[in-house]
Amino acid sequence: MSVGKGQYRFLTGGCIITMRIKVTSDTLFKLAPKLSSELSEAEKVFVKNGTEFEIEFYTEVEGNHLQLELANAVLGNPPTFTWYAYKPDLQVTGSPVKLTVTSDTLFKLRPVLSSELADEEKVFVKNGTQFEVQSFLPADGNHVRVAIANAFLGPQNRNTWYAYNPDIKIDGQKIDLRVISDTLFKGKPVLSSQLADNEKIFVRNKTTFELQSYSQSEGNHVRVALSGAFLGPDKRNTWYAFGPDIQIDGTETNNKPKDTNPAQPTDPGKALRFPGFSGVYYTNNPILTGGRFTWGEATHGGSRIPVSADVVYGMLRIAKAMEEIRKIFGNRPVRVNSWYRDPATNARVGGASASRHIVGDAVDFVIGGYHPYDVFAELDRWWGSKGGLASATVFTHIDSRGYRARWSYGF
Repeated sequence: MSVGKGQYRFLTGGCIITMRIKVTSDTLFKLAPKLSSELSEAEKVFVKNGTEFEIEFYTEVEGNHLQLELANAVLGNPPTFTWYAYKPDLQVTGSPVKLTVTSDTLFKLRPVLSSELADEEKVFVKNGTQFEVQSFLPADGNHVRVAIANAFLGPQNRNTWYAYNPDIKIDGQKIDLRVISDTLFKGKPVLSSQLADNEKIFVRNKTTFELQSYSQSEGNHVRVALSGAFLGPDKRNTWYAFGPDIQIDGTETNNKPKDTNPAQPTDPGKALRFPGFSGVYYTNNPILTGGRFTWGEATHGGSRIPVSADVVYGMLRIAKAMEEIRKIFGNRPVRVNSWYRDPATNARVGGASASRHIVGDAVDFVIGGYHPYDVFAELDRWWGSKGGLASATVFTHIDSRGYRARWSYGF
């Protein structure tokens, strides 16, 4: 990558870096992801077990190596910020998310009953044990898929496990951006050909950053504020990324929506008029011809009128997905907790400041007979990079933002 050159470096002076790596075995940092025997002495440096570094980001590369961008330390001669290290010799630490085991339990390699697993597929974890967590997501059977940051467990030294949700407590939140296709970060949300060289920077596939925040932007771009990473000759931490080239895990700490829909009236219900549309719509009429979801469900019984035609189009877009979801689950009843929320209502019910509910293309829902974590697990691959998907223990969220985002609400 074109970052990591000394003349482009910003030493952190007052900026808090939360991403760290810890060396867990005496190892060599290398200037190329090769066997150390293939490198000259000048191309490698010994690093002792227990050494820790603050890093701006890391990239998974060939040969089970990580490319590390050190934040405020240089190694070697000449001094260099960019190094490659053997992945099993490192831990990515510094996560603000903590997992506490609240009852003696088993961590499992699959989200099934422990009796269905071989001994090597599960590991006992004692009540009171704590871990730092890189990420966590809902999984089948009221399990949580956790990627542990500071420990490897079991005979194969794994860091990703499934834990039974009632046996653990997870506190804290963070947002990670993972690049899933070689891409350009840009200074403006336009075609790269319209930008000067100092307004764009190449970022490799499988690079991971920690984010301060992110928001939707024009042209299917996402505006991202990197946490502690300053890229390019102008040392920017705010960039625009093309949505299909990235995925985002995690959400804002204060994103804990509590909202319910009122009972729907009998036909035809309340008359509604929408900006940019000439017709009259009724709360008890289906949004889509022949569909099961109504304008009353989308507008909270007609009390939340869209502020623009774009919001209505957002409702139409996600209504198509909701009809498909209903079919996926065998036409079981689907209860809509929350659909469109104007900004004031969104803040009042505890939604994220940049919630997709504000633009109309997000729904919080419950499917009769299914735990929300099972709903998440069933829909994850199907929804792919079309938008966001998340579950609390009491509902599932879906939106059509146009890029992959996944999280657990933690309640």
